[in-house]
Amino acid sequence: MAESADKRPLRDARRTRAAILAAAQEAFSRTGYLDTGLRQITAAAGANPALVSRYFGSKEKLYEAALADLLAARTITTLQRETFGEQVVNILTATVPGQRNPLPMMLLASADPTARAITHRLLMEVFIEPLTRWYGGPRGAAKAACFSALASGVTVYRDLYPLGTFTSDIDAETRRWLAAAFQSLID
Repeated sequence: MAESADKRPLRDARRTRAAILAAAQEAFSRTGYLDTGLRQITAAAGANPALVSRYFGSKEKLYEAALADLLAARTITTLQRETFGEQVVNILTATVPGQRNPLPMMLLASADPTARAITHRLLMEVFIEPLTRWYGGPRGAAKAACFSALASGVTVYRDLYPLGTFTSDIDAETRRWLAAAFQSLID
């Protein structure tokens, strides 16, 4: 019995850490790094503000952990090459509860030099470099950059500065164009 009592606080700690991380992702994606406060994050997580320091160390480290948790090349590199473009468009336009696109968080962080440096480092290490290797060949880096530019553009005009064409249900012709643009990076 003492064993299960010892494990319970660990589970609570993991759950609390995960709740803080999810609340941070939500807040940084909606209001940006500069306009997001730790009290706002911990209130949304139902946690004591002191726990940010305990689990993450600082706002900068919390931002880094929140972004690193979302920014994974494997989201893209595990897609089937034959239908790559369609799958990417589905990911970028999905409104799946609990699924978060890291791009709004990254773009909104650009106003702060510290958050921008963290974002750039993670973008390169965790996304661009693995995507470059996955594309392979002499144009791998260019393809990774093109992918990032196109995905960022869709996100900007879907989530941050909504243009009717990219909001809610994207019309079939626009979806086909986007899918073909992403697919061209594979073919």
